[in-house]
Amino acid sequence: MASNKEKIVSFLNEQIAQADFRARAYVLDEENKRRPQRSVFVKVKSYLDNFLEGNVANRWITLTGLRGAGKTTVLSQLFSDTKGKDVYRLFLSLDQTSQILGAPLHEIISTYEDMIGRSLESLDKPLLLFLDEVQYDSKWAVVLKTIFDRSNKVFIFATGSAALLMNINTDVARRAVFEKLFPLSFTEYLKIKMQKYEIKGLGQEIRNALLSSNTGKEVYEKLQSLEKKINEYYLGITRHEFDKYLHYGSLPFMVASNNEAIVYDQINKTLDRVVSGDIVSTGKFSSDIISKIPGILYAVADMDAFNFKTISDNFGISRPKVMEIFDLLENTEVLHRIYAHGSHLNQVTSARKPSKFLFSSPAFRAMYYKMIGNIISPENAKGKLLEDLVAMYLHRILNKNPGKSLTYDAAQGGADFILGIGNQRIIIEVGAGKKDYRQVIATAKKFKPNYSLIISEESLEYSEEFEAVKIPLRIFLLA
Repeated sequence: MASNKEKIVSFLNEQIAQADFRARAYVLDEENKRRPQRSVFVKVKSYLDNFLEGNVANRWITLTGLRGAGKTTVLSQLFSDTKGKDVYRLFLSLDQTSQILGAPLHEIISTYEDMIGRSLESLDKPLLLFLDEVQYDSKWAVVLKTIFDRSNKVFIFATGSAALLMNINTDVARRAVFEKLFPLSFTEYLKIKMQKYEIKGLGQEIRNALLSSNTGKEVYEKLQSLEKKINEYYLGITRHEFDKYLHYGSLPFMVASNNEAIVYDQINKTLDRVVSGDIVSTGKFSSDIISKIPGILYAVADMDAFNFKTISDNFGISRPKVMEIFDLLENTEVLHRIYAHGSHLNQVTSARKPSKFLFSSPAFRAMYYKMIGNIISPENAKGKLLEDLVAMYLHRILNKNPGKSLTYDAAQGGADFILGIGNQRIIIEVGAGKKDYRQVIATAKKFKPNYSLIISEESLEYSEEFEAVKIPLRIFLLA
């Protein structure tokens, strides 16, 4: 019978022999053409390039994000780019090492040192560690910290679900660089599906117009000046592609599929893995409560106005436990929490004015609508999907911006979002079909924004009276 060490040696030999072949599935498409790379790839590759050039400052990179957002693809593309370099390179998927091999990461690394005949401290050339799904090893953080501290010739690129960030200690936070992978933007979707590349600089120009202008008129004039570029980008893009993107295209593993039954089944399985994996692993809930979480998520998808008490009463779970569930759904990035304006700064106000919860990708809400159905009107249903979509974009745009806040007006008929960036305040309303200025007018009277934006499927329009701009969705999607 083979010893545990012999099993690890056999496993590592097989992994090393097959790693490049396995990575090809993520790097090349069915026609053996190189798949387009996400914008985050450029960033993480710069860390690796700097390390190989001798800069050891940032040599532990951890890519986090929602399950299904494409972390394994980025990892595989980065690994493939190192082929042929004079380095040691090891690609491990920790769900395999823990579930199939049954060996902890520290034991695998120790065995690998024996196989190459060198300890980490005596490496004769760089070691590149590519570690997928590190959350499957319960001691991943302390093991990677130890590896990092033992040698500055080791570069670590790890991926993990969003829940990974829940238990980060200061020692890890001080050493690792954390990058987040978001669901696909519309331009990323088109790049992956149709090899249609964005017009260089256009996205940044639109973001600057929407979020860095002084007045509504300035927003309008900047966007007017970009219309030629915007129209050029949209040549050959049909309405059908937008509908696909809204319903499931923001999750990259669904881009190539045209079978909606398979698509929504896979999305459902992704959510199941969050619940049965990430949430179960916290040990905070009984199996009875865990079994109710999918129903709670469907209830959120179908609720016009969110209420913790309603969830508590309908599912027979105490309100404190319901709040814990939603904290975890936020931490695992299934949901985005949007506080009522002012409540994020005041606990008393927070208790009185409930947060609202949106799905981190509209694909999740669309899955519930398609598989189970919904009781709200078709226009309201589409409006909810669009609100998820806009919130998804805003979270991506505002990532790592320390002076930002994203809240909503909790009053009846209030605007969907109040965006704060430094001293700038922007009111944003989202909707399907035609939208008038009523909601932004009501919110603007109370909160005195620099200007208001109405994101819908209407044409670009500026109202001097209300200092508001109607932004066509086709423009916003390029931001």
